[in-house]
Amino acid sequence: MMLTIYLFCLTVGGGFVILSAFAGLDGVDFDSHFELDVDLSNPPQNADTLTPYKTPQKSKLAFGCPIFSLRFWTFGSCFFGLTGFLLTKLNLLLSSSLILAISLGVGVSFGTAMVGILRRLHQQQANSLILSEDLIGLWGTVEIPFDQTCKGKVRLYLKDSMVDVVAITEELHQFEKGDQVFVIGRSHNKVLVIPEKLLNSN
Repeated sequence: MMLTIYLFCLTVGGGFVILSAFAGLDGVDFDSHFELDVDLSNPPQNADTLTPYKTPQKSKLAFGCPIFSLRFWTFGSCFFGLTGFLLTKLNLLLSSSLILAISLGVGVSFGTAMVGILRRLHQQQANSLILSEDLIGLWGTVEIPFDQTCKGKVRLYLKDSMVDVVAITEELHQFEKGDQVFVIGRSHNKVLVIPEKLLNSN
């Protein structure tokens, strides 16, 4: 009877763990989070920011009981079933009640640990996302030449990430590849830059 329960928990929990690994079902909100490296060569027409970013809402369960998380039950049932199945099959002369207690302990421990680990990774990911406001005041390098009449591309470095963004200028200056620029503002999905010599002259 217990072996059937262990197998059921292992099958169901293990199935969800596999889906979590390959289908992104670990609770990350993909509607509001995007990749770190942003290439705006073909940006959306009506974007107000450089990155389609929404400030993540702090989870109400971040410091709460892990049993209210689906991930707790997913990983917990998987390791509960795996432990119970292995201990039963190994025939270690353990009583069924002891095997049940050990399996429950392992399941709860792994379930709680995985909830904490995934939440921490999620928070680190959210903290590393780049807002357009973060780009103002940075130095960059021209990748695609441009001037006052056309747009180009500059490369910026922020939060240990390399970001290529569309750039424009209001200065009567021809920016060539490799020139240093300074970001002074943004306009929708583009950054407004000035040449290095303009700052040095001041």
